[in-house]
Amino acid sequence: MQAVILAGGVGTRMRPLTYMVPKAMLPIGGKPLLEHMVQYLKEYDITDVIVCVAYLKTHIKNYFKRGQSLGVRIRYAEADVPLGTAGQLKTAERYISDGFLAMNGDIFTSLNLRNLVAFHDKMEGIGTISLKKIDVSFPYGYIELDAKSNIQKFTEKPTFSFFANAGVYVLEPKIFSYIPNGRVASLEKETFPTVIAKGEKLNGYMTEETYWADIGTATDFERVDKELLSKYYIEPELKQQSQKSTEGQKP
Repeated sequence: MQAVILAGGVGTRMRPLTYMVPKAMLPIGGKPLLEHMVQYLKEYDITDVIVCVAYLKTHIKNYFKRGQSLGVRIRYAEADVPLGTAGQLKTAERYISDGFLAMNGDIFTSLNLRNLVAFHDKMEGIGTISLKKIDVSFPYGYIELDAKSNIQKFTEKPTFSFFANAGVYVLEPKIFSYIPNGRVASLEKETFPTVIAKGEKLNGYMTEETYWADIGTATDFERVDKELLSKYYIEPELKQQSQKSTEGQKP
């Protein structure tokens, strides 16, 4: 299966970090976010990767080249300016021959891709969107009124739950017929709502046994970086030190 990574955005909410470096190249846990994503795909034997690039794209192309060092094949779908999630995806159309994976270039996840693809194949349809359950605590009392301003319900600081788009998709080539050529377009605001309105079958896949982070702000970036540094560097080092200490105490 092929995979498309959308990595052409400006990363406005990450400024000043993204003035000189594209968001996908910011170091997370010691290496670029995009490198984590490529290695994640390779773990599932997905080695045919198309990276959609635009903003500061030479940084990405010069670093990854054709993907040989990572054991994958990387091709670039290029645009001169960022075209939004759908517009960037459209630039990859010429490389796609069958159903494919697509991923936003600013997420970090442990989603089981085999299970996602198997679900899509079972459900069929034009696409499947991975979902993440989000719980949001509301900081105020929630009040419902009727037409006469009588309070019908009062809930203090309630928690609302909803399913959010997790930014990993399985899509069929037909999706490209819903994306215009050569202009800014959004999967979330245009393509998916249009697909649903046209009666196409679009599935939602949700699993709670998944780590997921949207690296959309500098705060998100710092939090995920600390989590990964702890997981891959600090925790193994502490474990190793503990083992050495235990071995030293043996008679």
